[in-house]
Amino acid sequence: MRGWLVGCMAILLCVSAAVAAPNDDIAIELDQYVKQAVKLGLPGASLAVVINGEIRLLRGYGVRKRGGKERVNSATVFPLASISKTFASGAVSILVNDKLIEWDTHVVPYLDDIVFSEPELGKDVTLRHVLSHTTGLVPQAYSDLLEDNVSYSRILAMLDRVNFVCSPGQCYGYQNIVYNFSADMLALASGKDYPTFVKEHIFVPLKMDQASFGIEGYKEAENRASPHVRVKDGCAAVKPAPYYYRVPAAAGVNASAQDLAKWMLAQFGYYPSVLRPDLLEIMHKPHIRANQYRYRAKLSNVYYALGWRTFEYANQPGFVHHGGWVRGFRTEMVFNRYTKTGIVLLANCETKFAREFVLYFLDLYRQHYGRDG
Repeated sequence: MRGWLVGCMAILLCVSAAVAAPNDDIAIELDQYVKQAVKLGLPGASLAVVINGEIRLLRGYGVRKRGGKERVNSATVFPLASISKTFASGAVSILVNDKLIEWDTHVVPYLDDIVFSEPELGKDVTLRHVLSHTTGLVPQAYSDLLEDNVSYSRILAMLDRVNFVCSPGQCYGYQNIVYNFSADMLALASGKDYPTFVKEHIFVPLKMDQASFGIEGYKEAENRASPHVRVKDGCAAVKPAPYYYRVPAAAGVNASAQDLAKWMLAQFGYYPSVLRPDLLEIMHKPHIRANQYRYRAKLSNVYYALGWRTFEYANQPGFVHHGGWVRGFRTEMVFNRYTKTGIVLLANCETKFAREFVLYFLDLYRQHYGRDG
């Protein structure tokens, strides 16, 4: 069936073709929902819908830049922001499989330029803690300095000023600077810089043809979306911000909806030569109870795994998720690992629509798959 999709990729809505699959109504309704958002002022978006392990919809909506004529399509490149974190855990799993590093490798002394404020606690911090945001350090340690244009190396030199709020492994504290330790450790283990390793071991074998790293990769993509911020009359175009690209494991990837549809299939175990199913189990396993303020009233049993969030919705288990935000963009990727059904949404404006879209998908999922649906 995935071969059938390739032939359909050029048309707007594959599920309207004569061949339909169970629960294709989900894709049809999601398509209409994004169309309406664009009519109401969202400049552009790109959507992928996977149902029962099959890509059923790939489509772009609106324009790449407000006032422009270039249309968004399923190959349009967006900065992924924190969805990039999912590639870090995937890349580490490849090294774990090759026995070049372990999930529980200690950060110190592996990284000899890292000095923690409390060495007795710092010596217990492992790669697993980094990937699950359980280092015990104050949440979002020095993320603000990135936005103030401070270099990554200079921030690392100040890390000894960051306090621990708990022992490693005992509490959740979301990180960006600290999360990038995974890229530094991977580079030492593999002998290649982090972007090169991910390109060679993930992007190329999965044929993620539009995927790239960094502000340069973004600017080199001719078919790219422009960032927009909220203003009184909707969304206004702004210049792309380079700051979070400096921590590539945390927020360095650019990609299209086509690319992330393939990444989702890999999460289902369809590409075991890239991501082994037993290691996917480890990456998707809940590690620490996490906060999720945007969805707190709707989701239950919210945890952070390794590079992914996990949760239940309306008594339905098995959801795996990550969202992202950088100036001018919102990104969401969520799927159910049991039914192999999920969505990717990439939007070129900072808007609450991304949150609403996830909840809309989850409600459709409940209707079609839920015990009480």
